[in-house]
Amino acid sequence: MNYPIVFYPKVVIQFCHQYPLPEATSNCATSSQLQETQQFEQPVVLLTPPQPPVVLPVKLLWLIWVFWLYGAIALPLLAISWGWLWWEMLLVVAAYSCLIAAAYSYVFGCRQKLLSRYKQQILEYNQQNILSHQDLSSNKQQEFSSFKVEKEGLQTGLKSAKLELDSRNRSLKDLMSLRVSSTGISQARQGVSEERFLQYLQQYFEEVVQAAEFKIPSSQRSYSADFTVIHTPSGLGIDVEIDEPYAGKSKKPTHCCDADSDMRRNQLFLEWNWIVVRFTEKQVVQAPLSCCKFLAIAIAFVTGDRSYLKQLETEPDLLSVKPWTTTEARAMAKSNYRLTYLSGFGVGSACDRLSSQP
Repeated sequence: MNYPIVFYPKVVIQFCHQYPLPEATSNCATSSQLQETQQFEQPVVLLTPPQPPVVLPVKLLWLIWVFWLYGAIALPLLAISWGWLWWEMLLVVAAYSCLIAAAYSYVFGCRQKLLSRYKQQILEYNQQNILSHQDLSSNKQQEFSSFKVEKEGLQTGLKSAKLELDSRNRSLKDLMSLRVSSTGISQARQGVSEERFLQYLQQYFEEVVQAAEFKIPSSQRSYSADFTVIHTPSGLGIDVEIDEPYAGKSKKPTHCCDADSDMRRNQLFLEWNWIVVRFTEKQVVQAPLSCCKFLAIAIAFVTGDRSYLKQLETEPDLLSVKPWTTTEARAMAKSNYRLTYLSGFGVGSACDRLSSQP
């Protein structure tokens, strides 16, 4: 099991199985969907209006009769000059008049047909536009009604989920009343990285205590928790530990995976109904916000409260670190491994801080 390591008490695991989180709380987008204003404006499909036909203006039609009048005068004069008889002249004028009348009737008829067809197209165009707008208006009303029903359903679901979550947290708080509380503040020396990490924890979580002391049953000794983080609404408690590979002054290996001291301590805190989260010192120094995000995920996993996680969701996930054995810890102590990430960590010289630790 690589760092970060998290252990959940048996009672918490059973509680989560018995009271699973409401579905609405597992969907982060649900509440944001209700805050967005959805627009139901569909693009209006406009039909292409018919183009007016190319027809002769009325003034040009009257020019045909003017042309006929000039012809009716000119033809008799020519006929007289050519010596035609009066009936021959009359026949020519009558034929000319019939030709002009036929031409006028044809042009006028074509013009009227084109105009009549254009009027019919305009009428159909207007009717289709009216029907199109009516359909769009009907669809818009239907979509609005559908969204309204969906929104009301989401709101009802969220309210129901919130009530269920509140009831669930009350039950969890009753269960957490059995969690063993600390007996005070320990006087044990604090690790090099803990002072800075406390500032990050206090920035994102409400109830944070450093060096809380817990009395070991049937013993004169006590355990000192590096930090305890309490989720106030549910009473859920997390014991946060920062593991370094060796002691600063004595170079003695610590928190080794092939030793059982941490396992006994973890088991006791689990029996006391505390969640146990263990980070490496290097993780806390180099990625404190990612460590806070991991704690927020652990809280959300049990309680469904994502308020802490929302503040840290843009932070990268914490990279895993392989635990070390006693042999590896001795090698790290020999090479002063901790100074590789503590040398520029904070106030004072890291070397002096390490040498002051037991």
